[in-house]
Amino acid sequence: MLSTNATDQSWNFLPATPASFDTSKKNDFEAFVLHKNYGFLISTSEFELNAKRATEPKTLNLTATKDIYEFFYLLDPGSAISLAYKKQVSERQYIDCYAFSGLVIGSCPGADLTLRNTNEKYEDLNDSLLFIDGGNEALELTYRLAVDNFFMDEFSLGFEVTDITYSWLTPLEDIRAGFLLNLNINGQTLGTRISNELAKLPQRKGWSSAQLNFNLLKSFDLTQSISFFYDLDFIYMDHGDYQRINKIPDSNFKIRSGLKYTLANIELSLFGDFYKNNLLGFEPITLNQRIEHYSSQNFGSIGAQIIFHF
Repeated sequence: MLSTNATDQSWNFLPATPASFDTSKKNDFEAFVLHKNYGFLISTSEFELNAKRATEPKTLNLTATKDIYEFFYLLDPGSAISLAYKKQVSERQYIDCYAFSGLVIGSCPGADLTLRNTNEKYEDLNDSLLFIDGGNEALELTYRLAVDNFFMDEFSLGFEVTDITYSWLTPLEDIRAGFLLNLNINGQTLGTRISNELAKLPQRKGWSSAQLNFNLLKSFDLTQSISFFYDLDFIYMDHGDYQRINKIPDSNFKIRSGLKYTLANIELSLFGDFYKNNLLGFEPITLNQRIEHYSSQNFGSIGAQIIFHF
């Protein structure tokens, strides 16, 4: 299976996005093998999210890869259980400059103040002001049941536990010069503004989240080769020791619907996705203190998928 979906700020037929949002894209590859009562699925995906801002950092780019390995056991012809291991890792994000109410600190051309630190621990910054690493690992146990009624063809219930970690590094933490920290910028000292921004960076202490995943699928034949389908997901989450700055939802809802064309052993689908609370629970790498205030906003995308049966 090959799949791709995308979102663009200029696509006004999708749910409205934040002003800083630019584009996002996700590509998936999946293979499944079934032998007697046993099955194995391997999946890999790449998720990209790009933002543009009026102040530094003016561009932010997140790229994360996710690998899934899932083992299936068929209980009978109409039901199965599976155990999945998931791992998602983001590419290191480098930020060259940061604006503190008009004062730009960093190494970009428009910087008002440049920080240099010869401490060996900052060598990996490569002259940037900040880097951020992130990743997560998850285990999910799922029960699937084939049904035959007007509302669904398949139903599944899963329980998932995810361990999430972030790390970051910046010399802003080591500013000791009192005259810098006490600079007054629009009614606040630079030291206070730096502390406030650092508090919004992803928490360094890892945390675990638990979630219940409900899914149902349904397809309606329109012609011999064309069908309409919908794929519904509902998630309920416990965010564990995540340190919220803002109130964030404990649930999310996603619907994918579209048309599928079947020819021999090939299926081609065109679809749209709608998320009630952004990508919360679907892309764990998108939850941290920097962007959690977007988690209650709608999100949408359009995409295509092709499946080969052998």
